[in-house]
Amino acid sequence: MKIVTSVLKSLVLVTALFSFSITAAFAQSAEEGEKLYNANCTSCHAINEKVVGPALKNVHTKRKEVWLLKWIKNSQALVKSGDADAIAIYKENNESVMTSFENLSDNQIKSIIAFIKKESEAPIQASIVPTGTSSANASTTEATEVSGTLKTSINWLVIVILALLIMVIVLVLDILAKVGDIQGKPVINWNGINAKLMLAFGSIGLVASAWEIWEHGKLTVLNQTPASTHGAEHDNMFMITLIITGIVFFITQGLLFWYAYKYKHSSKRRALFYPDNHKIELVWTVIPAIVLTILVVRGLKTWTDMTGEKDPNSRVIEVYGYQFAWNARYAGEDNLLGKHDFRQIGVMNALGVDTTDVKAQDDIVTNELHLGVGEPVLLKFRAKDVIHSAYLPHFRVQMNVVPGLPTQFGFTPSLTTAEMRQKLNNPKFDYVILCNKICGGAHYRMKMKVVVHAKEEFKQWLAQQPRLVNKSTPNVQATAQVETSTKTKLAN
Repeated sequence: MKIVTSVLKSLVLVTALFSFSITAAFAQSAEEGEKLYNANCTSCHAINEKVVGPALKNVHTKRKEVWLLKWIKNSQALVKSGDADAIAIYKENNESVMTSFENLSDNQIKSIIAFIKKESEAPIQASIVPTGTSSANASTTEATEVSGTLKTSINWLVIVILALLIMVIVLVLDILAKVGDIQGKPVINWNGINAKLMLAFGSIGLVASAWEIWEHGKLTVLNQTPASTHGAEHDNMFMITLIITGIVFFITQGLLFWYAYKYKHSSKRRALFYPDNHKIELVWTVIPAIVLTILVVRGLKTWTDMTGEKDPNSRVIEVYGYQFAWNARYAGEDNLLGKHDFRQIGVMNALGVDTTDVKAQDDIVTNELHLGVGEPVLLKFRAKDVIHSAYLPHFRVQMNVVPGLPTQFGFTPSLTTAEMRQKLNNPKFDYVILCNKICGGAHYRMKMKVVVHAKEEFKQWLAQQPRLVNKSTPNVQATAQVETSTKTKLAN
């Protein structure tokens, strides 16, 4: 009997441990899936609402996992294979091409699905409804309908009252104007009123401008330490320009509104006819010209220093923009990026990189931009669809990303993510790359996390990343060989 009891206890313990391990594994998978979902999916999808793509709630119950893996990795390949579900979804979404995620492993995609499942099954908080339901619900419905009708009536009543009020004001002003004509002088001195309103408006505007600079200027990214070697020079140029133009702004706007008040129309004086003064005109032309020339030349020099010839040993990274996300492609050990062809986007891989090119064999594609502190980088920008603008605010880097027009920007990170978190006293801080052009409906979601490591940490991270040649779609090389063979036959 003791042996049976011992065996039963062991079975119970093993079952409990097994259940706990499964639960822990699922939680860990969902937790990892949340990070991957936020990095890859939020630019086009949400769990409970349609954004660019459809809502993802309960997608794990609508499609088999094997199908989801194929669809997420390369939706266009599935569409071209003739899959009925893939074609239907493609047409339902106006034939918008979903980004391919061939850089994600099966386990990573499964983690994303686990996170979606967790969010889909999360209980919805509902208000407690008292019993006695049908009559209460009917009463509530009727009350709601009555309330809606009453609000509509009140809104129309307010509109009618406002219209009548405007008509009364217009009639009163017309009567006062006619009274003024009879008396030979205006009843209301609109000239004086407008002059005082001008002075009040100017004063309030200038005070509000000063308050805005004082109160919210400290919240801008320029109030934070720049995280690149050229950032200090950029900030210095910006602040000098802002101070000079700011002083001119307050002086000229103050005088403009003061003169409008001081020299309002008066029947007791006549305006002085002052056709020209060459000395004054020379002063107010030459001085601004000199100041602006200095600012422009200084700005041009700063821009040239920032974007001119860079360290020949700079690490080459391509930043690829599309509606509404970014990808980063690292050159391998040869520091040379492989060729790409826009016609192969979604065919060979999400970025249209020619994986048969020797230079592309060791390229690395990621959904985050990782950099090494103190190591110069050359970012080469490329766009898939519309004009974007790559903006890395903490590095003082911005460059337009234009389809068919390659652009680039080189810089050297000077602060790691950990160091910036410590400076800002914010353990959750992350560098980001944003889109600074309004590029579509989900423009506000278009961003990518940027991580700056210590040099050794960056080397370790880079060594762990899979090469593109191992992440391309199946039979890519065979497909390329067939295409080459076909072109050769046609040529012959």
